[in-house]
Amino acid sequence: MQLPETWMAITALTVLAFAVLGGALTAYVRLAEKNTPIDTGLLHGRAGAAAALLLLAALLMGGETSQHVKPALGLLALTIMGGTALYFLIRRKGILPKSVILLHAAFALGAVYTLVFGLPI
Repeated sequence: MQLPETWMAITALTVLAFAVLGGALTAYVRLAEKNTPIDTGLLHGRAGAAAALLLLAALLMGGETSQHVKPALGLLALTIMGGTALYFLIRRKGILPKSVILLHAAFALGAVYTLVFGLPI
């Protein structure tokens, strides 16, 4: 297990964990055919984006030297793009497709796994 090295990256991992928990709650409610307030999803998205920015700042400042941070940032970028697509879909159609939710969740969990455990050798 290779945890991030700097306090900023550890803070990013903590914020990301809370964003994943909020996303899991939001996804569970949607997959149970109920609706959640859009503010819940926006709060979840803002936390995830803040975690990605903290991780990027830790990498750019030079304190984070682990090689598994860059792929995690790439997965987080894909996750953010998926979340943005979800936001525009809900604004346009009023309901979210389950397939896009699950794809978004897969990218997010992949990013967290890569950040915590590193890449398999």
